[in-house]
Amino acid sequence: MKKYILIMAAVVTSTGVYSQKTKVQSAYSYNKAFERSRKCKELASGIEAINFAIEHDQTKAWAKTWYYRGNLYFNVISSKKDAACAAIDAQALDKCTDSYLKALVLNFDDPELKKLDLEKEDGSDMVKFFTAMQSNPKVDDEEYYNDIIGRKFPGLAGEYAVKGNERYGKKDYKGAQESFSKSLLLSQIGGRIDTVMMYNIAIVAEYAEDLDAAKQIYDNLIMMKYNIDGAGPGMYQAMSKIHKKEGNNEKAAEYIKKGREAYPDNNNLIVDELEGFLQSGNHEEALSNLNTAITNDPKNVVLFFARGTVYENLKQEDKAIADYKSALEIKPDYYDAAFNLGAYYFNAGADKINESNDLPLSEAKKYAALKEEAKKNFETAVPFVEKAHELKPGDASTGNMLIKLYTHTGDYEKSKAIKAKFQ
Repeated sequence: MKKYILIMAAVVTSTGVYSQKTKVQSAYSYNKAFERSRKCKELASGIEAINFAIEHDQTKAWAKTWYYRGNLYFNVISSKKDAACAAIDAQALDKCTDSYLKALVLNFDDPELKKLDLEKEDGSDMVKFFTAMQSNPKVDDEEYYNDIIGRKFPGLAGEYAVKGNERYGKKDYKGAQESFSKSLLLSQIGGRIDTVMMYNIAIVAEYAEDLDAAKQIYDNLIMMKYNIDGAGPGMYQAMSKIHKKEGNNEKAAEYIKKGREAYPDNNNLIVDELEGFLQSGNHEEALSNLNTAITNDPKNVVLFFARGTVYENLKQEDKAIADYKSALEIKPDYYDAAFNLGAYYFNAGADKINESNDLPLSEAKKYAALKEEAKKNFETAVPFVEKAHELKPGDASTGNMLIKLYTHTGDYEKSKAIKAKFQ
């Protein structure tokens, strides 16, 4: 009686295995039928069959089970313009990729490599898998290997790139980082380093506040001298910005310096370096920096204005005035240049007034001369401060300066009108 029961159990077990083998073959046949007819119901039936097979202990250990599953989902992705096909599974892209990766693992000739778990949380098995793939591994079926690596992965990498762009457009930066990273992984498994995708990952990682990932990739790209579409200088700026955000100003300045060495004529890096010089009071370095920047970009009003302020700090007033005027010639409505010019002449006049007030009564002639010089300075200042006031009529500092100028030049009616607005 016991033998009979054991034999019956064996029959049931073998029948189950046979059933699952049939599911695998059916899935293959449904996929081929779809490729002939383009009927989405064939794909749906194939996926239903193969998803039974991946639950069975024996058939889920076959590379071909996962390869067939990948092919079915690949056809869902390829037919996404057909609403009926697209509706079969919204997760087709991830399921297709996971299936092919599983197929590659089970297709290894080495029994130890067949045991790799690519979903292991510490990522160690993924590293082993990637290393094995780079060493021209022995495989059970060359056809599976060549098709996945040579044809399927490039297509899937492109799909993940598209998905990443869509997520980026929706400001889902973490999701975009995930999609771009999968695109990069598939390209790398196939032996191709997609530097554009690396750059995309760095950008979205920065936006997603994954600063460690962003720094790592930017550093790798800098080492590789990546500069597609002129992106090279911006990476040094990005690294500087990240280090500033982390409170490491020294490291931030170091990246700008490295960037200037790599791209000596890039104005954005020049301006960033200039900011550091100005903050540290290093005016001589700032001046050298600005001279180079203006040579590269002779119509940049900000550079002329900045050099004007540096010349003022270096007490080279004539050059400062010339630069402020150059800025206004390029951009007549440039408030900062108009204000600084007016303020320069106003301060010069005020200095003359103060100097004259300190003179003894015996210096009446010098006193009168200083007063006259002061008035000329005030008169020269007026049109520039009037222009600044016109550009920013609500600015109190400009308005108050204008009140004083009108008073000093004897234009009391105008002074009274401005006072009514601000006092």
